[in-house]
Amino acid sequence: MFYDHLGGSQYQITVKLYRDCTGIAFDDPINVGIYSGTGAFIEYATIVYPGGTFVPVELDSPCLTLPPNICVQTASYITVVNLPPTPDGYILSYQRCCRTGIIINLPNPGNLGLTVMTRVPGQANAANSSARFNELPPIALCLNEPLVFDHSATDPDGDQLIYELCTPYNGGTSTIPNPVPSTATEPPYNFLPWGPGYSEGYPINSNPAIAINPTTGLLTLTPTQLGNYVVGVCVSEYRNGELLGITRRDFLFNVVACDASVVSAIFPQGQFCNGLSATFGNNSMGAQAYSWDFGDPTTDQDVSTLSNPSWTYSAPGDYTVMLVANPGTVCADTAYQVFQMYDNPVPFFTTPDTLCGPSEISFLAEGSYYPTASVNWNFGSGATPPTAQGVEATAAFGTSGSQMVTLSVTQNGCTGLYSAPVFVYPQPEAFFVTDPLSPQLAGTVVNLFDQSQANGGTLVNWEWVANGVPIGAGPNVVWDNTLPGQYAISLTVTTAFGCTDEYILYYQIIPGDVDIPNVFSPNGDGVNDFFVIENAQFWVNTLTIFNRWGMPIYETNNYKNNWRGLDVPDGTYYYVFALNDGREFTGHVTILR
Repeated sequence: MFYDHLGGSQYQITVKLYRDCTGIAFDDPINVGIYSGTGAFIEYATIVYPGGTFVPVELDSPCLTLPPNICVQTASYITVVNLPPTPDGYILSYQRCCRTGIIINLPNPGNLGLTVMTRVPGQANAANSSARFNELPPIALCLNEPLVFDHSATDPDGDQLIYELCTPYNGGTSTIPNPVPSTATEPPYNFLPWGPGYSEGYPINSNPAIAINPTTGLLTLTPTQLGNYVVGVCVSEYRNGELLGITRRDFLFNVVACDASVVSAIFPQGQFCNGLSATFGNNSMGAQAYSWDFGDPTTDQDVSTLSNPSWTYSAPGDYTVMLVANPGTVCADTAYQVFQMYDNPVPFFTTPDTLCGPSEISFLAEGSYYPTASVNWNFGSGATPPTAQGVEATAAFGTSGSQMVTLSVTQNGCTGLYSAPVFVYPQPEAFFVTDPLSPQLAGTVVNLFDQSQANGGTLVNWEWVANGVPIGAGPNVVWDNTLPGQYAISLTVTTAFGCTDEYILYYQIIPGDVDIPNVFSPNGDGVNDFFVIENAQFWVNTLTIFNRWGMPIYETNNYKNNWRGLDVPDGTYYYVFALNDGREFTGHVTILR
């Protein structure tokens, strides 16, 4: 316990308590008794529990490790009280029972408690803050290992401090473990009894014996027996030769058998083909410091003192990582581990659009990988061949719909996969029939009937075209615009999968028979000026005109109704008009102007 003078009659009181994590819980609240300088009870201050924190358990030697079950918690109870100056000052105290039963240097420790107290000087030195210890001694001591600890204190007023080993106070009982301050708890208090062989100056088995420098507070000992020991250290505060107060620390030393072995170990690489960055696992035992070298030859910055560091390598490769546990000590140990740092290949390929009918497809392995990588294809059992090797590969696919293709690229023991479906659907076969059959005379109504095969698909669209002109849609249409001529009639069918096929049938529409006049008048009046053979333009033909002496005066192939007889006189002429179907028409024609 210590206090700080805040000015006037205000003092801040601090009670700092420690407990074993498995022992008695901290009280909430605690009660600090306030007594006159002669020990008469005045009142008590109640301080609520502020919450506890864990105390790090550390050793001076880097070659030693503690057992894992040592755990200590601390709590600092703080309050401000009003203490008007008096000639005798004040005594402040807090009591609590009971101690752990495994303490060696006290008889029946489970029935013994503690009292922490401090004294506020009388009026002449009332403006005073008490001394307080700077650091907590180690919670655990290693058997037969020397301890040198600075147990010095700080006095805010700069008063002279003298250190000594001392006997802690007892306090509380097993029936009243947390007594409320009253006249029954007035000082003076009883000292703890020491067990056989122990005393204020020799509270712990040590060789050489425990000692504290009275001027510097340097505490030294070498414990020689396992166990838990109560130790008391007092610092006396003097001003101008006058004792103002004593701060008494009552603490527990736990002497344990420490493991002196240090083993350096690196967790084996757990993830491969995960890029060039790695976090290294430290599996060492008994070490408090570490030195890593990640084996990157491109830099001298590839080192760390962290327990579990990370590093990103500049290039793929195999790297030898070194870990030194407790570097620079006699118990240092070194471990090595090879890490394989490689990028995982990232391949892909481009799939074709939906295909129709059995199709042969060429594939190209793209993506991120080295030229020396091994490239393998799996096209599935429905393809020929089902597998292949190399950057480029070709396979034939049947009409099975969706077929999954997988590309596998392996480099440096790392494999990257990419899969995508290829869609190949049945190819339909377009076909139709006509009623009536070709050829037919102009004006004939022709019915077109679809007889296409879907081959496993479903036909959803029909397009009918005659010489590039749409003539209908649907499975069956009627073609009634049948002018004479040769027609390429096409049917294009489409399935629900988007697959199409076209069938073309040639159809002949013939005109009526030719009609040959026997007179025409090429006089330029715009009426009957030409020798017009009706329907001649729809036939492949030859025309020859003879005079009355049998001499040909006009000959032409595929007559276009353009003879006017301008170079012959009026009169009667004879003609022979032959068609390509073998028919021949003969007769005479008269020219009258």
